[in-house]
Amino acid sequence: MARQVRHIAIAVITILAVLSPTTAHAKKQERCLGFEQAFAFYGLPVKEFSFIAYRESRCRVDAINARWDENGNIIWTLNKNGTYDSGLLQINSSWKSVTRKVCGGGIELLRTLDCNLRVARYLYDNGGLGHWGM
Repeated sequence: MARQVRHIAIAVITILAVLSPTTAHAKKQERCLGFEQAFAFYGLPVKEFSFIAYRESRCRVDAINARWDENGNIIWTLNKNGTYDSGLLQINSSWKSVTRKVCGGGIELLRTLDCNLRVARYLYDNGGLGHWGM
């Protein structure tokens, strides 16, 4: 029951964030205002993570900083070490074991709001804002 309630809450937060008129004005604010309820829901510092989401993904849940060829090989990434970043808060692909532990699946789940924020919470609890260079 609690899991169903959480999934419903996540769905509502996602819909509100995407449809929120404030999301369109995020550039002026340099924050992702439409996601601030979600940051609070996951226990993340709202102002800080709103700014991080803007800086990292420009408020895009499915953002990714890499490209692959037809065989699944990375052909381009912003990261010099060959890793890539995914989702609203641009979680690095090196966190695949944490993603599996926290979300129960592969790093492709980082492009969902729920998994991205759950892993962000884990990282925040285990290293603070330093994971995002703050």
